[in-house]
Amino acid sequence: MYINSRMQLDDRLVAYGAALKALCHHVSASAQDGMHASSCILDLFLQMMDCLCMSGNVEKAIQRSYGLFPTTTSSDEPYPLSLSDILACLTVSDKCVFWVCCVYLVIYRKLPDGVVHRFECEKELLEIEWPVVHLIDDEKQRALALVKAAVESVDSYIYTESRKSEINLRSAQLFAVNHIRSMVALGSLECLRNLLDKYVKLYPSCLELVQISARIPNHDLGDVSFVGFEKAISNWPKEVPGIQCIWNQYVEHALRNGRFDFAEELMARWFCSVWKDNCLQNGLLEAVDGGTGNSSGSQGLVLNSNPKQIDIMFGYLNLALHKLFQNDRNEACLAIDRAMKSAIPEYFKHCLREHAIFLLTDELLSREDSPVTEIRNMLEGYLDDAHAFPIFEPLSRKFIGEIKKQRVQRLLSNILSPVSIDSSLVNSVLEMWYGPSLLPQKIGELKDLVDFVEAILEILPANYPLAISVCKLLSRNDNSNASASVLFWASLNLVSAIFHAIPIPPECVWVEAAGILGNIAGNEAISERFYERAFSVYPFSVKLWKSYYDLSKKTTGNTSSVVDAAKEKGIELD
Repeated sequence: MYINSRMQLDDRLVAYGAALKALCHHVSASAQDGMHASSCILDLFLQMMDCLCMSGNVEKAIQRSYGLFPTTTSSDEPYPLSLSDILACLTVSDKCVFWVCCVYLVIYRKLPDGVVHRFECEKELLEIEWPVVHLIDDEKQRALALVKAAVESVDSYIYTESRKSEINLRSAQLFAVNHIRSMVALGSLECLRNLLDKYVKLYPSCLELVQISARIPNHDLGDVSFVGFEKAISNWPKEVPGIQCIWNQYVEHALRNGRFDFAEELMARWFCSVWKDNCLQNGLLEAVDGGTGNSSGSQGLVLNSNPKQIDIMFGYLNLALHKLFQNDRNEACLAIDRAMKSAIPEYFKHCLREHAIFLLTDELLSREDSPVTEIRNMLEGYLDDAHAFPIFEPLSRKFIGEIKKQRVQRLLSNILSPVSIDSSLVNSVLEMWYGPSLLPQKIGELKDLVDFVEAILEILPANYPLAISVCKLLSRNDNSNASASVLFWASLNLVSAIFHAIPIPPECVWVEAAGILGNIAGNEAISERFYERAFSVYPFSVKLWKSYYDLSKKTTGNTSSVVDAAKEKGIELD
């Protein structure tokens, strides 16, 4: 509230600076709850950078990233920030996120979508995408200089702090993964192999690094080479869990490249040399096909030596694939269900997608006119499975769990709106079934589409990606069947989904929705209500103000009031 109550851009930035200074001072004065304080400081700093970017001050945000260098001149802005002081207050995990975000900002002139979508929550590095980008020489050199500074800084943590805990070690591994991906994005391929060798040697049990190394094309061996995966399987430390994941990615790599016969041979090899071998040598699995006449091999998961769940989960995924190649759908179904039951949080979404793909072999689901109730039941089942894992609460609500009196806890929880169920899980399933649109490709009657969407929004009312897809589909020029009432229904669903989402969706979602609503005729009242809420959340978004300007020009012709209102916030639309 202290920050959001500032309705002038300069005042908002001053408030960010003051809040960060206060938090950093609190951390240095008290060692209690350092991890939570670190997460809050990182989140606040990144929100400040995002505010600068959306208000058209990307260069100022980049300059603040370069405040990490000792040669940076002192700032003449109020409440100048010492970024080295901020870094000193962060955990190793948050330092890695901090550096990756600064590098990403310099390269793409915005923060990563995966980070922006997790504002107000703890941050993760795994899902950051690094598309190829072409920068002019000066910009590329600037980015490479910051990458070098980031690597040197993180290297200093590696040899002092990162090996003290699994969390720190994992963070250092994910930083390495993002370092490599950033080099690929910048086109610095000449150093890629040496960089990979360095990190694989440093983190030999990091699955992501091993898989990246295995997928690098070997131009001497043709377009598609599997030497990398063979090497990865041979070199994987036997005492370290993860070998089943490598086999799984190996066969997926073969399938993606159209090598179906090779993939079938690979799974047969896996079944004979790995699945049965594990049963005999390590006692991890109980083979029931020996001497019983049952050839399934999927019947017995016995945790005699308590192996890591990652190998159990991927082992069952591999078994399901092998059984599909053998045209044994019943055994494949047993295996894929057991994979879901043994899934771990970090790979739950991957397992979910594999399970969803498997269901496409089901005759009922593969039909274009699959009953809505069947689809809804399946999606609700996935959500029930997800409830077994921890829910990410906003950082600002952590204090509720520390209240000793449960009655007071319940009272505060009831006052605050509940956190939205993560729609990305269900949407990843819909994407596996229907593609990026999340919607069936062939829909006979509009009523069928309405029933389908309503069924999903009933269990996930804040599923704004689905609502956006519906509006895009119905507002296409080639969709002549969409009546004004159906477009009105879709528009209301979109606005409602965004309004109900907690945490608040990032600026890019509001901007996209504004553009969609503005292109649907007769939406003036809905759009006005939408912009009113949007500006209460993102009053300094240049893109939102420009979108509102265009809407006013098209509807009322009164753009001067929009220009004046934006100017009051410190935004120039000229």
